[in-house]
Amino acid sequence: MEKYLLRLLDIFEWFFRSVKIDYEQLRAIVSAKLTMDNRRQLVGYRKRGKKEPRNTFGTTLFFYALFGGFVAFAMYNIPSFILSMIVFFTYIMVMVSMTLITDFSSILLDTSDNTIILPRPVDSRTLFAARLTHILLYLGQLALGLSIIPAIVVIIEYGVLLFLFFLIAVGLSILTSVVLTNALYLIIMHFANEEKLKSIINYFQIIMAIFIMAGYQILPRMIERIDVGSFVFKIQWWSFLLPPVWMAGTMEAFQFRIFDPAHVGLNACALLFPLFGMYAANKYLSPVFNKKIATLGGSSSQIEKNKVENDRMLSSISKWITNSPAERGTFDVIYKILGRDRKIKLKIYPSFGYIAVFGLIFMLRSQEDIATTWANLPNTQYHLVLLYLTFMVLQVALYEIPYSDDFKASWIYFSAPLNRPGEILTGTLKAIGVRLFFPSYIIISTFVLFVWGFQVIDDIVIGLFNNLLMLMVLAWVNKRHLPLSMAPDVKAQSGNLVRSILTFLLIAALGLSHFLLTVLTQKSVLMLTVIPIQALALYLTFRTYKKTTWDQVTL
Repeated sequence: MEKYLLRLLDIFEWFFRSVKIDYEQLRAIVSAKLTMDNRRQLVGYRKRGKKEPRNTFGTTLFFYALFGGFVAFAMYNIPSFILSMIVFFTYIMVMVSMTLITDFSSILLDTSDNTIILPRPVDSRTLFAARLTHILLYLGQLALGLSIIPAIVVIIEYGVLLFLFFLIAVGLSILTSVVLTNALYLIIMHFANEEKLKSIINYFQIIMAIFIMAGYQILPRMIERIDVGSFVFKIQWWSFLLPPVWMAGTMEAFQFRIFDPAHVGLNACALLFPLFGMYAANKYLSPVFNKKIATLGGSSSQIEKNKVENDRMLSSISKWITNSPAERGTFDVIYKILGRDRKIKLKIYPSFGYIAVFGLIFMLRSQEDIATTWANLPNTQYHLVLLYLTFMVLQVALYEIPYSDDFKASWIYFSAPLNRPGEILTGTLKAIGVRLFFPSYIIISTFVLFVWGFQVIDDIVIGLFNNLLMLMVLAWVNKRHLPLSMAPDVKAQSGNLVRSILTFLLIAALGLSHFLLTVLTQKSVLMLTVIPIQALALYLTFRTYKKTTWDQVTL
């Protein structure tokens, strides 16, 4: 693929030379960057085992084409031409922008270019153009994957001529997304330091993971409920503020030969904004952007001084819920890592969004409209589903916490005078519970009380103990790994089908028993007698788990 992209780049050699860019240098830099694309791991991808590196970008391209199929299905089922085009161009511009922010941020903000290339006779304009060209080629391939199935729909429905305009509009959409994203980076970099910028990008990555899950699960269900056949889109003044409407309006103008002032204005926006934006980026923004990049990667001592951590509150919580120095030390370390380590946050924090996604899916199972479904919620048992969905946070956190890129630092566990590593394991569980589970459970419980009323307080208490019991079941059944002590590459080797089935059955039994208890007892005093039994079972399992010996730990 690399050689074909470079041949495509050679076609535009005249353009680069016309804007006084050294094309030979640009081509060499882009060639090196394209080679590196297939060697790096993308967001959400991890090598399994010790296999040789493979084309991870090709794998990502395949999944993007799969997601594009869902959008093509939506386009096919929307009778309004302009609305179907708005849906597509919104999807492709959001995905391209989010991919540029999340997966490509490390390349866009790479300071090694300044260190390696700028000392050579390469000016900043050529370096910026090479970085921008690399991004456009990369995103062009992703856009191809996203739009290949929608393009087939366009050919079948509207013919080859519109397909050609469709390809041009896709290219203009990519340019628009790149210009807007670069402007966003410059604004953020003007007001934020390096650490804040990385944190913002990290949260964009989390939002993208939730967005993909929500779009895949909710969008088809929403289309079934909305009467899109009777929807008529009218161009208003605010349409000129939305780039997807520019592209959709341009497509409508050429398909139906509509060239009134509104459509001509949308055509002008679609054509002039990305072209002028790229010119302005090369002429005016590239010096500013390179200066901002040069300031990154500097000393972080001042950044560390500006961090404000409420250690006093953490210390009081730690002393209250732990009862040994080893457990307290583990709790403090894991609690802080769960809030600071960006890689761990990227693995765990999307599960908070999944709670809302799957909760909404359960509420939309009926064929009634959204307003009716909301009004009937207090008459359902869906609050039990919401209470147990919070277990996803515990499950993901317990699965991810043993793995770290800095796993070699786990030597400290074996050098410390610890007789029972169980204190490390229980300190980890308490940190996960305090940092991740209890805040989410309090928010869900507040929502449940607001919708279902105070008569479900007993369900909230029983659900709390059941979630903690399910955590102990999961910790008991799974292999016992010390936190942050294993390389990520061995994750795929640690699964066990029988263990997974047993865990699922035990957890399902706890959830089902709560549902049957609620239905059969009809909120009688009998439900309250279950709570002391749960508390005793939780205490005994936790106490036994704390006595884990070194022989029981899997290294």
